[in-house]
Amino acid sequence: MVLLSSIIFGRLGDVVGRKKMILLGFLTCAFVFFGHNLIKNISGLFILRGLAGVGVGMIPGSLAALAWGGSLGLFTAMGSLGFTGASFLAGMLKENFYIFSGSALFALVGFFLTLFVREHPVKLTVPLFPIKIIFKNIRVYLPYLIRHSAATAIWAIFPIYLMTLGADKFWIGVIYAINPLMQFIFMLLFDRYKSSSLISAGLIASFLTFLGYAVTGHWQVVIVLQVLLGFSWANLYLGSIKFLLENNAEKATATGILNSVFGLSGIIGPLMGGLILFFGLRTLLYFSTFLAFGAVIVSRILKLPEKILLPQ
Repeated sequence: MVLLSSIIFGRLGDVVGRKKMILLGFLTCAFVFFGHNLIKNISGLFILRGLAGVGVGMIPGSLAALAWGGSLGLFTAMGSLGFTGASFLAGMLKENFYIFSGSALFALVGFFLTLFVREHPVKLTVPLFPIKIIFKNIRVYLPYLIRHSAATAIWAIFPIYLMTLGADKFWIGVIYAINPLMQFIFMLLFDRYKSSSLISAGLIASFLTFLGYAVTGHWQVVIVLQVLLGFSWANLYLGSIKFLLENNAEKATATGILNSVFGLSGIIGPLMGGLILFFGLRTLLYFSTFLAFGAVIVSRILKLPEKILLPQ
């Protein structure tokens, strides 16, 4: 649902107001997250998970558009820091009721903080299906889709992979924590670089990371690779957001589509990974490495311009 919601509500952010979409998204998330405490059967779970996807998808495009003009490095870094903090907090809370209630509380805090955000009203005419925006930014979306499909194919089996290398549960947790922590640090440092350079660095570093996963036989090496992974995602995500905001008047729509691409890759990657896994875990890792290299090649073929001049 995030896939569809991000496109629909990203567009609505440009059409009716970005702050309105963010407020609606946080409010929806608050009710839906708390509603998880009331689930009685699998049908209720499916409904609420779908609604959660709708609520979450309302926020990113419009939020990124409002962040334009400030520090994008700080903005994107806060997302990684939030992911890290939430992972630790969920482990501390343990009980489902406290976890879901805590999530609802954070959504309410986001709602009330958004009330104080200043917005310069922008209302644009955006087609119901923004095909021109998609093709205009395909040089960002397509490599991003390929790279992240490769990544999610790995993440589906990553704990199993680490266990086959000999890592215990504690070190698996540490390895998982390194990635978002490194993202936070690198995003703060890289804000001053050009978007095209960031995207290229992110794609190349992703290829090297996945190749490292494929060839290493020691879980200790993965600790170093997680630093490289954090570097790769910090570059790719920050660069992609920066390019889309620099070069599109329809900022919420363009970044909303990027979030939809993120969701689509989360479907494609595990599906491909599940099929390739029949040929062995290492085969899957090499396959993802091949995909990541393909993303580098596609990006080179499409080649990002330094900047597209927007009409005044």
